[in-house]
Amino acid sequence: MSTAFNRRRFVKTAAATTIALAPAIRASGQAPPSGRVRLGLVGCGGRGRQLLDVFCQFADVEVTVISDVIESRMAETARLLAQRPRPMKPDHVVEHERIFDRGDVDAVLVATTQHWHGLPFIQAVQAGKHVYVEKPFSYSVAEGRAMVAAAKKAGVVALMGTQQRGYPHFVQAVEILRSGRLGTIALVECWNADATGRRVGRLPDGEPPPGLHWDRWLGPAPYVPFNPARLRNTWWFDYSGGMLTNWAVHHIDTIYWALDLGWPESIACPGGKLVVDDMADTPDCVEASWRFPGLVMHYAYRGFNAFRRFPHRKLSHGIAFYGTEGTMILDRSGFELHEGRQTDEPPEKLDNPRHYGDGKPGNEVDSPWQRLFLDCVEGKAAVPVDLEQSHQATACCHLANVAYRVGRTIRWDAARETIPGDAQAAALLDPPRRKGYELPAV
Repeated sequence: MSTAFNRRRFVKTAAATTIALAPAIRASGQAPPSGRVRLGLVGCGGRGRQLLDVFCQFADVEVTVISDVIESRMAETARLLAQRPRPMKPDHVVEHERIFDRGDVDAVLVATTQHWHGLPFIQAVQAGKHVYVEKPFSYSVAEGRAMVAAAKKAGVVALMGTQQRGYPHFVQAVEILRSGRLGTIALVECWNADATGRRVGRLPDGEPPPGLHWDRWLGPAPYVPFNPARLRNTWWFDYSGGMLTNWAVHHIDTIYWALDLGWPESIACPGGKLVVDDMADTPDCVEASWRFPGLVMHYAYRGFNAFRRFPHRKLSHGIAFYGTEGTMILDRSGFELHEGRQTDEPPEKLDNPRHYGDGKPGNEVDSPWQRLFLDCVEGKAAVPVDLEQSHQATACCHLANVAYRVGRTIRWDAARETIPGDAQAAALLDPPRRKGYELPAV
């Protein structure tokens, strides 16, 4: 199969997949009055700047306003925008709420710390703005449900930023998986390893540097004194969900895309801080499992070692789909397909392995997914994934963290979106928010 895969084919395939999955939220069909999609950015950190770099490649994009609670990040973002071949000079605002009543903003990019995803998302859609929110979709299960309800009520375009959905070889892999070519798939495994040896360390509390609005950075999270280690927010449950919401959500979203799983019935997640001695509280080792009707999904995270699920693969992450008629191993460098039941036969006697993708271990292939978002805003395409599926995929990560934190297997009541008979676990589905940072009523 050729690896060539242009944007027109991607949009066509994505739209067809949407029809197969669920009714999509459709764009209004009205192009922005300026002839361009005018963007506001909430969150000018590393990922926010990456997103702007991608979006600004398109001639129909204009960035009118940027927001961050760390003013130096806004300054750096403004500097980069001013130096582009098509220079832009957006306004700067610390309070993101000031974006939503502007007439020169059509869509909002939310690329904040994870515990800040829900509030600006809901505020934006209630103001009639289209929203592209970085993964994970939400900070908690209850927040995710409120975000879905708000977006559907507003009727705007809303998309979760999971760029693997735009990788050409991921689109090809999903086509194969959805075709039934692998037979019945009853087990899917995904994994990550981290050999960098870096997390947050142990640093003393202190005063925030000038231009860092600490109370605002904490937002809905509990108040604590400033500590620079907390800015590495991935590793703290107050601001994130560790590797489950930072990386596993990419894998799980792809699995949902391919198999349309719905809700799990039970979740287990043994693990712990077994290697790292630092201030943060998320684990450096987990073995999460979700039991669905007819299928088990598994995620393994090994921090700070050279773990490889498949040693011949170049990357320390991936997904393996095990079917009755074959196995697929998929990662960001490509995928391989092993067909045939006799797994003890040498590969040359099987119909495979067939290799797809360019084999390069590149990290980001963003532009097709962001271009599709713009096409949806402009009324040229249907949103390729229902937010309900983005909520379910993200909620799987939250539920695994709940199981880890209470130290036991939990059961999931999908109809009521709760954990029956376990008040301690159920309380973690909707963590308390600080006064002044409550979610708006939907």
